[in-house]
Amino acid sequence: MRFVCRQEEPVTVNPNPQPGTKTPRLWDRDVCEIFIAPNGKTPDRYFEFEASPAGEWLDIAITLTPGGRETNFEFQSGMSAAASVLAKQTIVCMTIPWSTCIPKPQSGDRWRVNLFRCVGLGDERYLAWQPTYTDEPNFHVPEVFGELKFS
Repeated sequence: MRFVCRQEEPVTVNPNPQPGTKTPRLWDRDVCEIFIAPNGKTPDRYFEFEASPAGEWLDIAITLTPGGRETNFEFQSGMSAAASVLAKQTIVCMTIPWSTCIPKPQSGDRWRVNLFRCVGLGDERYLAWQPTYTDEPNFHVPEVFGELKFS
């Protein structure tokens, strides 16, 4: 996954980035995210992958239940991230290996997916490919995820 983002504002990143290890709460700073539900029959079970302009990353497994969101922070996908901050542009890349959780798609497979970006500070910092239209910012709305069809 590769995000190429306009960057007009100063980059908001961890002053002491730790790109070699999973970084909790990346969403509090500039970050690019992809949510993937590879099994169309269970869109409430999905994976969240994040990477920052400092190369930090986070991978988590999520299940939405009637009782709330269950988040598995111990999930390890084997992902890696890299980033470049250029004049007026940030490039953020994630490599997510195929696995039993994220199987290599076959022709005709349809995954539920959404793409997000948090940039800057304040209430206007959230961008989405498929907006969730929630009163409070909330990316965890799989019923509005878009569809990715493989051919």
